[in-house]
Amino acid sequence: MRKSLKSQRAIGSIDISKVEFNLNCRHEIIPLLMGLQWIYSKPEVLKKVLALIEQEIIKNKSPKRGAPGMDYWEILVLAAVRHGCKLDYDALEDLANNHKKVRQIMGLGEMDIKAYKRSTLQENVAKIPAETIDNISKCITDEGHRLCPKAIEQVRGDSFVVQTNIHYPTDANLIMDGIRKMLHFVVKISALLSIVGWRQRGHHWSRAKKIHRKIQRVASSKKSGRELKLQEHYRELIELAQQIAQRCEQSISTAQQVAKIEGISAFVITSLIKELENCIEFTRKVCDLAYRRVILEEKIPHEEKIFSLFEPHTELINRGKTPYPIEFGHRVLVIQDKAGFIIKSHIMDHTTDEKVVVPIMEKLQCRYGGKIMSASFDKGFYAPQNLIVLRKMIPLVCIPKKGKLGQKDKEREGSIEFGKTRKWHPGIESAIHALGSGNGLVLCKDKKEEGYHRYVALGVLGRNLQVLGCLLLKRAKRKQRQQAKAA
Repeated sequence: MRKSLKSQRAIGSIDISKVEFNLNCRHEIIPLLMGLQWIYSKPEVLKKVLALIEQEIIKNKSPKRGAPGMDYWEILVLAAVRHGCKLDYDALEDLANNHKKVRQIMGLGEMDIKAYKRSTLQENVAKIPAETIDNISKCITDEGHRLCPKAIEQVRGDSFVVQTNIHYPTDANLIMDGIRKMLHFVVKISALLSIVGWRQRGHHWSRAKKIHRKIQRVASSKKSGRELKLQEHYRELIELAQQIAQRCEQSISTAQQVAKIEGISAFVITSLIKELENCIEFTRKVCDLAYRRVILEEKIPHEEKIFSLFEPHTELINRGKTPYPIEFGHRVLVIQDKAGFIIKSHIMDHTTDEKVVVPIMEKLQCRYGGKIMSASFDKGFYAPQNLIVLRKMIPLVCIPKKGKLGQKDKEREGSIEFGKTRKWHPGIESAIHALGSGNGLVLCKDKKEEGYHRYVALGVLGRNLQVLGCLLLKRAKRKQRQQAKAA
């Protein structure tokens, strides 16, 4: 049984809208909790936000049935705190169970013994998809624009890379990943169905590790004949991987026959077999690419390359910037308004800056009723057609031209308005740094593509709540000073 909010306050609890904070504390959790408190104090916004969460968690089920789960408000608070303070789930568990102000914002009192487990937090936060989180973030930015009505008139945007959580994808590393997971799943299936034939699984893995160490030693050496030795070791590793894949396929056919005879749960066996088949397919692809690159000395086209078994959506991004010229993940475009709110975040899947800026700005201008008067981007977003289209919908477009400037471009970039906007633009780098260092958007810690999108959306949500909280904090400090003067 789920609830949006607690219908009755616990003994010793405080009304959430009356929780007081130390205005002089510089910890990032203070503005975050103040932002959440502001959302709670606005019934229309709160109802809309909780309805979005309820829609995803309940779906077609009845909210009146089942065990009592986390309230929707608790899920929102803890999801925001996790990304607003750059925490992992272990740190979030400790905070949810022991931090006085966090528990007060969730509606819990000092005498309330309710505790949260790590798995409970992870499972509940993972139920909210990225689209719903984006809609919640829009509600927060709309509230921020009520406090700063002119903030939307000026926007700036840039892209950065949020990396996926993978190790460096050499051919040997990827083949080893495939071998490890094939052995893991086939042994699990064999144990469930009492299939023999994998008694020497440890020997196969030890043999693979020995070959892998040889490849690493030869790859790091500078001796003559290095390429021939490398080819020899790669042949050995590829042959071993192919043998294990072939034996795994034999075990799959045996498992399917045994499962039919014994009537074992089809769901468990089918899911394990599917995982094993995916590992076999991945391993064979990687072996083929390694054979072509190392032994046949072919140059592999970028679109054929594979970078991870666990995060297959990963892209290789060659930005050429220090300290990380090559990164593995996705480009993320963020657009910030004058108040500091991230009004739009967009994960660019196998595309570049100049191809996405026009459709995104069209949607934003439509959403905000044509209030955007100025937009600033760097040279990476420039294209002649982009400039023409953007200038039709936005009065001032600040995008420097790539290469040599013509007379018209010199006049455009030499104007006073262009110069002022160009000086304001570098602040987007501060916002990107804040998203990375404060909200965890350097490395995605969630798994799979769905988790990646959710992780980015939660990071933006945490940043927007902090910006809203900072505005409220400044207002509260100003009021405090005025009261001190009056006294």
